[in-house]
Amino acid sequence: MASQLKTLWMLLVVLLLVSNLQHCVHGNPQAPCLFFFGDSIVDDGNNNNLQTKAKANYRPYGIDFPKGPTGRFTNGRNLADFIAQYLGFENYIPPFATASGQEVLQGVNYASGSAGIRNESGKQMTLFKQGARKVVVFGLGQLGYIPYELATCGTNASCVNNINNAVQLFNDKLISLLSNINKNQIDAKFTYINITAIAISASTGSTITNVPCCEVSRTGQPGVQCIANGETCANRTQYAYWDGVHPTEVSYEFLAERAYNAQSPTYASPYDIKHLAQLQ
Repeated sequence: MASQLKTLWMLLVVLLLVSNLQHCVHGNPQAPCLFFFGDSIVDDGNNNNLQTKAKANYRPYGIDFPKGPTGRFTNGRNLADFIAQYLGFENYIPPFATASGQEVLQGVNYASGSAGIRNESGKQMTLFKQGARKVVVFGLGQLGYIPYELATCGTNASCVNNINNAVQLFNDKLISLLSNINKNQIDAKFTYINITAIAISASTGSTITNVPCCEVSRTGQPGVQCIANGETCANRTQYAYWDGVHPTEVSYEFLAERAYNAQSPTYASPYDIKHLAQLQ
């Protein structure tokens, strides 16, 4: 499971707003089509029937979601759900595993829990060459502070700092990559969302940030995912993290709101999602 964690958090969330495809559904949403690429942060059910331990289609996942457990790695709605909501989509973007018929015309969610970056799948230019022009890329947050890593590092502050330093190095290079794409490719509008700057625990009421809301271990060892039918905290809106690595619904809502309408220039560069959608 520890090895899975390394890849689980190393895949960026990539949001693709399509504004120039003729076969997309046109309606009230601010973008006619919406596609997600990423890992468990935005996965909404693609792993349910795969041979993998990275699944969330069991309780207590989905405890606050109307349909119960669906494969979302949180207690309710995830980041993808809130972004779709802010962009005006009436329905959630369906997972690739079950998308069919007319619903695929509003977009598809290709995210898969525990996915990682590979040379053939992790290049931003691949999306551009396939016609993507409006792309939102979420950077990595300070992973040293997620409950799993805090439990693993214990009192070793340098352990936490080493993780966060690696994250910062990665994000710096990512920002440079996106800037070069915008500079060198005609009509490219790639934007970066600074998760670290947004700081999910701030102003959400999530005062508990160092431990998960759901039960992740019964052995005293650090845990990643919720134990099936395990115990959960009663005050879920006060927790920043649902399990050992994934935020709670209230944290996802806060992240999505700031990514959509940045209240600080440090949150998004060069555009937040709202202004990116408005560009021609």
